[in-house]
Amino acid sequence: SNGKRTAILESKVWGIEDLEPPGSLIKTALTFTLGDGERGAERALDLVPGIAESGGLNFLTILALAVLGGLILNLMPCVLPVLSIKLISVVSHGGGDRNQVRRGFIASAAGVISAFLVLATALVGLKQAGLSIGWGIQFQQPVFLIFMTIVVTLFACNLWGFFEFHLPHAISNMSHRADKTQGLRGHFLTGAFATLLATPCSAPFLGTAVGFALARDAGDIFAVFTALGVGLAMPYLVIAALPGLATRLPKPGRWIVILRRVMGFALAATAIWLLDILVSQIGDFGAGSIAGLMLAMVAAVYLASKLKKLWLVGGSAVAVLAVLALITPALLPAGAVSARTAINDPVFKEIWQPFDPAAIPGLVAAGKTVFVDVTADWCITCQVNKGLVLSRGDVLVRLRRSDVVAMQADWTLPDDAITRYLASFERYGIPFNAIYGPSAPSGIVLPELLSRGSVMGGFEKAAGKVTANN
Repeated sequence: SNGKRTAILESKVWGIEDLEPPGSLIKTALTFTLGDGERGAERALDLVPGIAESGGLNFLTILALAVLGGLILNLMPCVLPVLSIKLISVVSHGGGDRNQVRRGFIASAAGVISAFLVLATALVGLKQAGLSIGWGIQFQQPVFLIFMTIVVTLFACNLWGFFEFHLPHAISNMSHRADKTQGLRGHFLTGAFATLLATPCSAPFLGTAVGFALARDAGDIFAVFTALGVGLAMPYLVIAALPGLATRLPKPGRWIVILRRVMGFALAATAIWLLDILVSQIGDFGAGSIAGLMLAMVAAVYLASKLKKLWLVGGSAVAVLAVLALITPALLPAGAVSARTAINDPVFKEIWQPFDPAAIPGLVAAGKTVFVDVTADWCITCQVNKGLVLSRGDVLVRLRRSDVVAMQADWTLPDDAITRYLASFERYGIPFNAIYGPSAPSGIVLPELLSRGSVMGGFEKAAGKVTANN
């Protein structure tokens, strides 16, 4: 206004983790110097907390990116654990009533969006309490992983035909309308559960939207997360709008029974994956104890299914086993967890160094190129990047070069330093990879899903070279 313009500048501050309180520049005296050739200006700054502008992206654009990011999330490797649930939800409607299909998929979409609102509520609460926030941080909590393991195990038992999700005697006395309501409730809970299990990783456009939201107030967080939910629920909404896509499939028969059993084993594999993550969080003994309780739960459900009169006893046994599993972390001795990635991976020992953000400026000043990989055991996309790109071909050769320093930050467990590092790029989720070099001292952020071209191009750009060969 009045002929004046506002400039939005972003500046990285090294050593911010050493401040008191950690990560805060409030009440810190800074001098801002702006140079342009032979001209310059300098000004002392008094920092105050506030919300920055979006740097050119208006709120509607952010919401559009959130919808697109949620939609793309359906195609990311991190949704692999719930593919069996999504597949069963589609094929089970073959030859069904169009209106019933529409209601079922709308209920599933509502479950997806509701799960995002639950995540938003949790993040707003953590933010208001001054705690670290991020995308997928629920996977850093053993109790969450144990709860999901219990639910996945019960889902697998259901697909194997051990039990249905309704109570036999109660349901038999309900009206047809009540039975429909129970079915819709099941679709809703399935959508919500699948969402919680499928959101450990970021995706293109999703990181931008989440980063914008988590830097804003509660209203913006809820709006962006609702848009993310709409994006992830888009396949359900499409089928709800075009129910013929599901009803044209073959009617359920013997083939659907076989498919359900196969998908049950796929969910059992998901439970094993969750237990594998627990090894990094509560140790071998703790994860083994949970595995034993889950096997006992499967046995209880199976026996209850064979002995119909014992369904109440079986249900009680399942409840007791679930409670024992959930309290197991509290019964374990402290310090039982180790950095599994660093110990078991020979490539880690050969190439990767522990994450040390304070050392990056000095390494870059010495002419080194620094590659930073923020990963976690629960981030499936991170493991895909590692297996298909970072551990292969000329990318691996480049990481082994003497002028390259590779740092790996393990976010499997909560780590405030890693959280602050991600926030410095306005990122709150992983996978995250950045390359520093003489021509990129502030870092070049790579896409969530890596490719040989994106990594090698980042190396050349950071090093100030235009050649693509070594």
